[in-house]
Amino acid sequence: MGNISVPVQDLKDTVKELQNIGDLIGDSATLYHVAGDSGDFKSVAGDSTLADALDAFDKAWVAGHERVHDNVKTFADNTDTIAENFTQTDDETIKSLDEEDKKDA
Repeated sequence: MGNISVPVQDLKDTVKELQNIGDLIGDSATLYHVAGDSGDFKSVAGDSTLADALDAFDKAWVAGHERVHDNVKTFADNTDTIAENFTQTDDETIKSLDEEDKKDA
């Protein structure tokens, strides 16, 4: 039987970094915010064709950010669960071995 080495601390560090990435994505500005929350782009762009294009782009940008943000959160949660499961398994194995040693003593 071979040894298995799981870098649990690396996994936990990865979770922190993913959470930071998620925060940055969540805090990013949209064109709507850059336009000063004016309610529409027509007051900023003037031309309705350009305003419609800006609005469509901004909605797609927001949807993409939300999708990436959700994926990053899911990945962070899953990575954290993996690290916790390995830690729990190690703890249970140590406890079981300690109990066996006590029985044999």
